[in-house]
Amino acid sequence: MQFATTSPHTTMSTKDFRIAICGGGLGGLALAVAIGRFSDVAIDLYEAAPQISTVGAGIALWKRTWRLFHHLGLDKGLAELSITPPSEKPQPGFAFRRSDQPEEGIQFHRMMVPYGSTTLHRADMMGLLQRNLPPTCTIHTSKRLLHYTHDGPASGAGITLHFADGSTAQTDVLIGADGIRSPTRATLYRNAHQEECEKAVSECRCKAATPMWSGTLAYRCLISVEELEWLHPGHRAAKIPTMQYGGKMKHIICYPISQGRELNFIGFRTVPDGEGTTYDGPWVEDGTPEDVRQMFEEWEPEVQQLLDCVRPPSKWAIHVVDGLPFSARGNVALMGDAVHAMTTHQGSGAGEAIDDAYILGRLLAHPLTMRARIPAVLNLYESVRLRAAAEIVRRSRLTGLMYEFSAPGSYDGADRENEREHLNKLGEDLYGVWTWQWEGEPDAEWEGAEAKLKEMVQAEEGRT
Repeated sequence: MQFATTSPHTTMSTKDFRIAICGGGLGGLALAVAIGRFSDVAIDLYEAAPQISTVGAGIALWKRTWRLFHHLGLDKGLAELSITPPSEKPQPGFAFRRSDQPEEGIQFHRMMVPYGSTTLHRADMMGLLQRNLPPTCTIHTSKRLLHYTHDGPASGAGITLHFADGSTAQTDVLIGADGIRSPTRATLYRNAHQEECEKAVSECRCKAATPMWSGTLAYRCLISVEELEWLHPGHRAAKIPTMQYGGKMKHIICYPISQGRELNFIGFRTVPDGEGTTYDGPWVEDGTPEDVRQMFEEWEPEVQQLLDCVRPPSKWAIHVVDGLPFSARGNVALMGDAVHAMTTHQGSGAGEAIDDAYILGRLLAHPLTMRARIPAVLNLYESVRLRAAAEIVRRSRLTGLMYEFSAPGSYDGADRENEREHLNKLGEDLYGVWTWQWEGEPDAEWEGAEAKLKEMVQAEEGRT
């Protein structure tokens, strides 16, 4: 199926190229919005499912992502969907507790941050983005990409997309926003392997393109706040923006969504020596409330009260894509989970996809970008975003280890005699790994990218 997002665009594009985005998730939608906000380039957005939808429920936003939505003109709409719209003064972020004991746990740190942590339902954000797609964007549903081919040997040659229903489509630029199992990434690295590795042009760097199990299982469900308050009036999780209950090799994250009507509950269990091994089973499958209760059966009363309200969860084997050597070749680039799928421990997967979308969208929409410059522009995007996102993948992994008293050089949970001192230090360290969420400015990242684009064009014109 295909349909225009609004009334058909009646003017010719000032750009000499067309863009295909594979993937109608948060990243793909945000990219289309960013491109449309700053240009009239034609966009085709291909989604594998019969309709634009989402997997997962809750999402947390920090100051950096709010700034990006402001630049896209969507911050007011986002505020209407949020539990607590942000403000410049410090707001509650996380409350951290040690909870792996039958008696009452220990709250050891309350993280206060600029803008606070704003939580909402992922579907609400998807709806906001979809409502703001430009008229130059056409959505094509039930289009599952298998692979793509180039229409010629040149790096800027046209691209043919091959879909599971047997159809094909042509484009000038392809952006893979198609998730952790990205067919775009698979084709990109298969081509690179054939052109470089098999010909011994360079050492093979393609192994990183295969997703790796993090060693963590996550059980996700929604909890009714009304039910929790009825059974356990005044429960902390219904009042604090984000609760983290930690223990050895396990932890729980819980925060309100849907304007406070529900709690997004995620229970994590780390399998010893599981990281980097092949996960034997479906990556996502149904679980049972009893699975979750057994995981945390020896934990403090506050956790047991939450477990009273747990609904049948979905069980996720968390996989990551880490250490990709490149994210762009020719007229093809990757973004979001296709290039840096990460653990959920910093709630940054969506935010990093939107970061990608903003930088890539503005580069593609820039008046200096024309078809002949696309390969260089995509390489510029890679230089700005690839290492930056890889650092967040690293931070997210470290955060999960700290939550579960397993981080090298950090408190391992064993010394109970000096526990309060150790936990206070852990709280300070946790604050340190989170500070980038509110201290970094995406404006500077874009200004740097634009400056490099102008330098590139000036150098090109100087050679002619």
